[in-house]
Amino acid sequence: MTLSETHTALETLIKWRDDKTLEGFVLTGTNLASSGDKVFQTGHSAITLQNIKDSQPVLNISDDDFNTYLVNLRSDCVRQVLGDVFEKDYVNDSILDHYPNSFDDLIIKRMVINVSEMIMTATRSNRIKRMGDEFVAKLNYDVFREAPNKFAIRGANYNHTLGIATRYRFELESVQRRFGQTRNLLKTITKGSVHELYGNGCARD
Repeated sequence: MTLSETHTALETLIKWRDDKTLEGFVLTGTNLASSGDKVFQTGHSAITLQNIKDSQPVLNISDDDFNTYLVNLRSDCVRQVLGDVFEKDYVNDSILDHYPNSFDDLIIKRMVINVSEMIMTATRSNRIKRMGDEFVAKLNYDVFREAPNKFAIRGANYNHTLGIATRYRFELESVQRRFGQTRNLLKTITKGSVHELYGNGCARD
């Protein structure tokens, strides 16, 4: 299948959970829909609906528009993961059938990276006042820290030693090998790589 078809198949693999951080806010069925049982909020404690709303660029965003923002955030995250994994516009769907959960952790970790960058770079005063510099510094450490011997760490302890972005790269390599990809150079996940997810409005083109 093509990457576009794969994106459609994986777009609802992970869902948002109503984490009760936004009083009175109700997630739409689209955001609650999932082909699996995993949720984005399990990736890191900073990934909450409140933190995302405080960090997204639209002041006083309506509930309908914020739901649309979350739909787009998930869609773009899946698209980024597919772009990282595959260098050709074709995916062997039989492998997807055999390994249906291959992309779960990649998508969750990519979302953690995207939302964390959004939080770190947000200039909204409510985000700055509520979270503070100490929170942002801890988040930066959790996501982007690297051990000095990171390339030698492949055992059971690497999850506790390396930041989420580096663990994402390791898992990316594993998925690429599973799907027979031959990239010579993996994309490096660095700060400042978040794409514009909102555009000129909530509706996607």
